[in-house]
Amino acid sequence: MENASKALIIAGAILLSILIIAIGMYIYTSSHNSISEAGSQINEQEKTSFNQQWNTFEGKQGGNNIKALLQKVIANCEANKEEESRLVDIICSRPTAATQTFATEIEVTVDNASEKINELAELRTDIEPRHTYYVTLEYGAQTALVEKIVIRYEKDDVLNLHSSVH
Repeated sequence: MENASKALIIAGAILLSILIIAIGMYIYTSSHNSISEAGSQINEQEKTSFNQQWNTFEGKQGGNNIKALLQKVIANCEANKEEESRLVDIICSRPTAATQTFATEIEVTVDNASEKINELAELRTDIEPRHTYYVTLEYGAQTALVEKIVIRYEKDDVLNLHSSVH
């Protein structure tokens, strides 16, 4: 009889320890899922914040806004030289004296970010405030971040800065 009561006490202790381990695993799993969800929310907030700085330039823009956009791209290149997913490529068609329009593509990568900053600065000086441009954004399929900015020169749409003066 004493052996049976000791066996019941041991069995109860084993069941109690299994229950404590199960509760511990449940708490660990729940907290791990919560931490992962919080991390993904921060990621979504970072994506939204990163994309928002470019979204304000989407659509029809004057030359001064394009210059501001290119300055922002230059600053982005300087700040994110080591993180390729945050580097933004530029495709820009702009007027020239000979052809009135041509396309320049500036692809920025981690390896060439410093070189491309100079090209972007040169492109920025070529933009004329009196012209109108149309900006579209292209997003990365995997990252959902703005990956490329396409700036198209609107040949027949020159801003008339003096139209309101009679």
